[in-house]
Amino acid sequence: MKTRIAVILLVATIIMVAFATLEACAPRRDVTVPDLTRTLHLGHPASAGTAFDVLANRIKEYVETRSNGRYTVLVYTDATLGHQDMMVEAMIAGTVDMALVNSAVISNYAGDLAVLDLPFLFSDWDEVEKFLHSDIMGEFYAITDAAGVATLALMPRGFRHVISNRGPIYDPSDFEDLSIRVLNTQVFIDTFTALGAKPEGIPWEDTYAAIQDGLVEGKENTIVTINDYGFYRIQKYLSLTGHFFSFAAVMASPITMDSIPADDQALIRQAAFDAAMSVGAEQLADEIDALENLRRNGMLINEITDKQPFIDMMEPVYESFFRTHDSRYYELIISAIR
Repeated sequence: MKTRIAVILLVATIIMVAFATLEACAPRRDVTVPDLTRTLHLGHPASAGTAFDVLANRIKEYVETRSNGRYTVLVYTDATLGHQDMMVEAMIAGTVDMALVNSAVISNYAGDLAVLDLPFLFSDWDEVEKFLHSDIMGEFYAITDAAGVATLALMPRGFRHVISNRGPIYDPSDFEDLSIRVLNTQVFIDTFTALGAKPEGIPWEDTYAAIQDGLVEGKENTIVTINDYGFYRIQKYLSLTGHFFSFAAVMASPITMDSIPADDQALIRQAAFDAAMSVGAEQLADEIDALENLRRNGMLINEITDKQPFIDMMEPVYESFFRTHDSRYYELIISAIR
């Protein structure tokens, strides 16, 4: 019996050695490890063809091309993934990967970012460009980290101006008792209150109807947005007040970003920044054509040659802001642009 078992073990050993020898002699095959592939869902609140949508699709193009198709970006227009506040909450929860949001909306979650909304902070586009390409931008992107959402880039959208049906704005007295739709943030409300107006924090999607129905006499926004949404159909006067500069924030869920390899995170961040700078430059050029179209459609446009009287009325806005916000970020901006 013992002899039989010994024979079986000897045979098994010989077979195993034979297989090992054949494996060693067999030609080696390269093992292919598949690259990570991923679909990213990017939402924004605007209509197809508008600046937000152009930016979203530029990000899609850059990410998909630079990743050689490993990443696919699906763009959702018209607040399909929720309105701006809803998308921010969804990114915090990790149920939306990326979104484009007005930076003023983000300031409701990350208060220090509201410094970008301060009135007459920037004098011209050159100062904005200096800020966006300065070494301090990393500190501004990081502001939203504590709120649980990541900022990948800021796109310059342009100065905001006032449109109304009551008449043109030439000096601060023309704001007296003007009912005007604004973003529902404290800085926006404080600014127009200081000017003597009656600001109303109406959601964007309800703004057109609110003006049509006479609930407010006017609104404020960038020239391109005023043109893109056809506000010339329901508003007569455009006054180039340039009271705020508007940014679109490219946001992402940290939950999504943390699930992506570091190299790919860097790829997505760079794609977002490059897209934001590219589309932002186009926004400046588009303002010329947009203004001409507004004139062709009957809008009466007036320049304001001296903005100092408006600036002088902003002192209480700044004082109120710095009572609840650190002045450090404001000082960083000023040091970067002047």
